[in-house]
Amino acid sequence: PALHRMAQDGWLRAEWGTTEKNRQARFYAITAAGKKQLELEERSWVRLSDGVQRVLRYT
Repeated sequence: PALHRMAQDGWLRAEWGTTEKNRQARFYAITAAGKKQLELEERSWVRLSDGVQRVLRYT
């Protein structure tokens, strides 16, 4: 479900293909919009993590 939602949001591109063992599988690749969103999420995580670290140091 998470990969499906990210594909619907335009963050991933999904396509069917064949594996090395000749089986059908869905392959995902990050899009430009997905890279931009990832950068935003990383910055948000760093801010949150820094805030938690500051609280833990002062308690």
